[in-house]
Amino acid sequence: MTREMIRLDQVVKEFRRGGATVRAVDGVSLSVAQGEFVAVMGKSGSGKSTLLHLMSGLQQPSSGKVHLLGRDLSRLSDDELTLLRREQVGFVFQFFNLLPTLTALENVALPLLLARVKRSAAEARAREALATVGLSDREGHKPEELSGGQMQRVALARALVTDPPLLFADEPTGNLDSHSGEEVLLLLKQMQAERGQTIVMVTHDPKAAAYGDRLIRMQDGRVIDDQVTGEGA
Repeated sequence: MTREMIRLDQVVKEFRRGGATVRAVDGVSLSVAQGEFVAVMGKSGSGKSTLLHLMSGLQQPSSGKVHLLGRDLSRLSDDELTLLRREQVGFVFQFFNLLPTLTALENVALPLLLARVKRSAAEARAREALATVGLSDREGHKPEELSGGQMQRVALARALVTDPPLLFADEPTGNLDSHSGEEVLLLLKQMQAERGQTIVMVTHDPKAAAYGDRLIRMQDGRVIDDQVTGEGA
């Protein structure tokens, strides 16, 4: 039986803006199974990034339930939630979120060091992760010395270094040229195929979404379409 990685039950997320209440996610229920590559699409303001933040525990819903890896997130303390995300979840963001004063190797090793892995072991695993994304020759470079595509691959290596079963990617190709974007998407597909990782990717780009094997479309905070699309690009 396939493991359920994520489940949302009637999830609502509201924000206060200028005295008004905005419902960014409006009663969404869905589940994501182990090994799926799910692409979430929608126009700006459709609620797709908020949905990803709710799925991953970065934000708490106004109502409804989010289960992540079998855990009811509303029952976890802040420390328990932080530990769950650090050990079981990887994140890749549009703006890379690399620390500018650290080298590629140090950026990738950081999640392990925060988990109190010995530095020698953390750096060895970071080197393996950089090799996986084809950047063994850039481990001593700082972000300012890397191209956008290389920075995103470092960010991907950092997300993978803890070998998480679940990976969230928020517009991972949004700041990249088409060639660099394709490299990152192919790496995501490789992680799904070789490691069995579950991937949820938010994107506005139909070409990027085609790499998923399931497509969720959002509009005005609601899921308007949810379909299996095949094996992806």
